[in-house]
Amino acid sequence: MTKEQNFSLWSRDFILICMANFFYFGSFYFLIPTMPQYVAILGGSPEQVGLVMGAFTAAAVVVRPYFGQNADRRGRKLFMLLGSGFFIFFPILYSLMASIAPLYLARVLHGFAHASFLAASAAYIADMAPPHRRGEVIGIYGTSNVVAMALFPAISTAVVKGPGDFPFLFTLSALSAAAAFLCVVFLRDILPQGSRDLPPGRTLQVGLRRPVLVPSLTLFAGATSYGAIVTFLPLFAPQRGLKDFGLFFTVYAASTILSRVVVGRLSDRIGRRKVILPFMAVLAVGVGLLPSLYSMAMLALIALFIGFGFGAFMPTLNALVVDHTPPRERGSALGFFTSFMDVGITAGAMGLGFIGGSLGYPLMFYVGAVLIVTGLLFFAAAMKPEQAAKGIGG
Repeated sequence: MTKEQNFSLWSRDFILICMANFFYFGSFYFLIPTMPQYVAILGGSPEQVGLVMGAFTAAAVVVRPYFGQNADRRGRKLFMLLGSGFFIFFPILYSLMASIAPLYLARVLHGFAHASFLAASAAYIADMAPPHRRGEVIGIYGTSNVVAMALFPAISTAVVKGPGDFPFLFTLSALSAAAAFLCVVFLRDILPQGSRDLPPGRTLQVGLRRPVLVPSLTLFAGATSYGAIVTFLPLFAPQRGLKDFGLFFTVYAASTILSRVVVGRLSDRIGRRKVILPFMAVLAVGVGLLPSLYSMAMLALIALFIGFGFGAFMPTLNALVVDHTPPRERGSALGFFTSFMDVGITAGAMGLGFIGGSLGYPLMFYVGAVLIVTGLLFFAAAMKPEQAAKGIGG
């Protein structure tokens, strides 16, 4: 049987990779909302909180293409094991620290582990997905991350009631990473034919190809607004009298999951471009409505638009990159592409945050919506229908 005939969403390897992704991001999301508190407990200033959190992201962005290239040459499984394995180690290390200084180095190395897992796992699921179901498979796989995002931050904030609770939290994070590691252990490895013969240093060459660079820059436009939303909505919503803004993240998670399951399959049938453009428009509408936020009903509606828009267009862009990348170069291409998500989130938190702090949050959100529209127009002009058709990544 060919891969197209043999693949099933209920296959052992697909279930294992989804479980690995879920538990891996469980370890990640245990720490995201609570690490700033831990830095403060160690005596860190607000500026040091930002540096500690930023060190992780910056390190992951810089080395992700490198790990992607090596996942092409040495196999996906090795680098998923390295990433999830070190995710077991670092939470335990954090609990032993008594000052800020060693935390900087630990966060940088933790970011390297994050890059290793993400680059290799993105290539693995791309290899697994049959070309005619690629959007569907990548979309469904991505829901494991969203479910983790919906569950684990709430658990972590419930666990941490005081300084003495952090060792237990770090243990939970390490155990979740250990569960991810075990799932990867039982995966069959994938090493594309001819990949061992690839010369090193091809990541930039692969990333600058139009079918990789254009989706990457388009993702950056959407991720920038997303970074501003997740960073500043908790500050903006109470200003509008909405202190219980957790509804946003609940509706966002539910609509993201639904869009990834439904729209991924749609992009396989009608083409990537016909999904990316309208759902970017939906995302722009959702962000553009944020300055009009004055009620819980509007909050839910905005979350619905943003969840559907972002949940649909990101995995479809991912599928488009895979469509045009041969299997032996997918790690490099996806390492390059996915790094623009983190770069965009950081740019949104810092760049748009400067606008919000200086000129107000409503203007910041309007600028975010304009950025998404700019990304939409750029994609429409740079990727014509024939260029957005399925290519060589079968």
